[in-house]
This record gives sequence, C-alpha cells and structure tokens, in this order.
Amino acid sequence: MINVDVVAVIVARGGSKRIPNKNILPINGISLLERKIDTLKQCPSISRVIVGSEDATILELAKARGAEVVKRPDYYCDEAQASANDMIGNMCSLISADVVVWAHCTNPLVSVDTYESAVNAFFEAEQEGYDSLLSVYELKEHLWDSNFQVLNYNPYAERHTLASELEPLYAQDGAIFIQRHKNMLKNSYFFGAKPKHFIMPVEEVFDINFPVEFKIAEILLSQCEGDR
Repeated sequence: MINVDVVAVIVARGGSKRIPNKNILPINGISLLERKIDTLKQCPSISRVIVGSEDATILELAKARGAEVVKRPDYYCDEAQASANDMIGNMCSLISADVVVWAHCTNPLVSVDTYESAVNAFFEAEQEGYDSLLSVYELKEHLWDSNFQVLNYNPYAERHTLASELEPLYAQDGAIFIQRHKNMLKNSYFFGAKPKHFIMPVEEVFDINFPVEFKIAEILLSQCEGDR
C-alpha cells in the first residue's frame, strides 16, 4: 500500500427529483456533501478527495471544504440520458488515481473507521484474487418475491422460523465501492467480475432517498454527534 494513490470520489449532481438540492441541504448546519468530504479526508489511507459535479455551487462548496473538484458534462449528470455505467466511465476518465473509493453523500452514517477498514480489506482481498470491493448489509427477514411467492422460509412448517434463525441474505447499500482506477475506467461499473463483499456495521446502514429519510438522518446524526 506504500505510495498507492487512493482517491475517494464523490459524484454529486445539482438536481434531485425526490429531495431538491439534497447534497447541499444542511443537517445541523453542515450539508451532506461537506460531511462526506470531512469524513473521507480523515481516513489515513485516502490521499485525496475528488468531487465531480455539473453544478457550480456544489463545486465551490467542495473546494472550500478541501476537496479537489472536476466539472462534469451536463449529459452525464442527467439520469434520463446517461446510464450509471456512462456516468462512472466518464468520471473515471476525468481523474487520475491508482485506486478509487467511490462514496455517496447519501450514506451519512459511514464512519472513518469503516472506510479505513474497507480500504484495508480491499488490499487484503487483492492478495486473494479479488478485483474489487463493495459494501453490503446482512438481511434476515421473511421475504416474498414480486409474485408473492415465499423466498427464504416455509410459512407452513410445523414450527415458525424466527427471523434470527434464517440464513442471512445480503443487500448492497451503495455506501462503498473500491476498485483499481484502470479497471473501473475499463468496465465502467462500481465493481469488477470478482468483488469482495464488505459487511457494513448495522448502525451505519442508512441511505437517504426520500424526504422522511432526510428527517430521520437529522435525528440519527444529532444522536451520533451528541455521543462524541
């Protein structure tokens, strides 16, 4: 890991359909973008933080917070035109790095320790033949598919299966994706063909997509900051 340029990348567009300007909305006086930059800059393994956006306000805010900034073409910031794959490939083409740690502002509870553990886990996983890392969380719930067929338990068994007794399933939380820059540029995706799965601490699994979740984030972050 000596002299490896590990770069955290935050892609933040100006518009948001469900929560307008959510990346720069303040929670306890600090925006989601600023919070994410602050967290990533505290990680010993991360050498730089780069924010990519088409929005001048976001770029100015990121630069003032100590991040490098990249102006992204409007086309790649429009979900109606460009796919996630297009967006990833374009962002990677605009930066240099050895390793990319892809992070999202909308996962505000991820700690410095967790990012650091994920970076270390990536380098260890490379030695085992993995080509990337993505964060997931454990799911133990009684699940049904879109046709309302039971997925993971028998509801008609003689004894009801408790949720704690179910075999764990895992869901992507979108918080952390790590990959060699050259590979991410080539495959235009968050992870490669053989990813290592990094299980997130349950207390840090939270993604903001709807206004009510923004309100919940305010409460959770206030509690976390009050405990420090």
